[in-house]
Amino acid sequence: TVTVLVVRRKIRFTFPPRRSCATRRRALLLWAPDCIAPGSRLQGLCGAPDAPHPLTKIPGGRGTGRDLPLSVPLHKDERLTVTQTGSTSAAPTILHFQYQLSERRFSCWDTVLAGDCLYLEIPSGALPEGSKEGLTSLLEFAEERLKVSYVFLWFYKTREDRLSITRTFHYMGFEMVKPGHPLVPARPDVLFMVYSMEDSSSDEE
Repeated sequence: TVTVLVVRRKIRFTFPPRRSCATRRRALLLWAPDCIAPGSRLQGLCGAPDAPHPLTKIPGGRGTGRDLPLSVPLHKDERLTVTQTGSTSAAPTILHFQYQLSERRFSCWDTVLAGDCLYLEIPSGALPEGSKEGLTSLLEFAEERLKVSYVFLWFYKTREDRLSITRTFHYMGFEMVKPGHPLVPARPDVLFMVYSMEDSSSDEE
C-alpha cells in the first residue's frame, strides 16, 4: 500500500517496505497526479503473461469504493504490448509494457504517466538479456504515442549492481538527476535518471 497525501498541491511520498518482484508496483502511486485522493492505493497491476488484472479500488470521499475498468489495450505489435489501468480523472494513468524477448520470455515494465513525464522503477535482480531492446521500444512509444518530454527511472542506492545499472542506462541516453529536481521527490536513498526527448530529437537532427 502506498499512501499519497496532498497538501496545497504538493505530494508527500511514503515508500512502503521493499517486497518481491511480483509486488514491485508498490511505488507506482509515487507519481500520482494531484487529483489522487489521500489513502488511494493500487493493487494487482503486474502479473504473468495474459493473466487478468484485478480491479483497482479508489476509496471515495465518503468511504465507499469505486471500481475502475480492467486493463485496456493501447497497443500491440509482434514484440510490444501496452495496456492501461486507471482511466478516470480520480486515478493515475498506469501503463504496463510487456516486450517479448523470446517464445517464453519477456521483459515487464510498470509505469505511471503524469503530465508530460513517464516514471518507471528498475525491477529488482539482473536485467534479462534483451531487456535493453524492450526499454528502447518503450522510449519510442513514449515519444511517438504518449508525446512525453521526459522519462524518469529510479532504483535504490543499496542495489549491488548500482554502478552497472548507471552505466547501462547512461549509455542509452539517461542522465543522473541532481538533488532538488522539481519533478522527483527528495529521497536520499534513491537514485533517479532521466531521458529527455528534446535532447534525443536534437541528436537525431
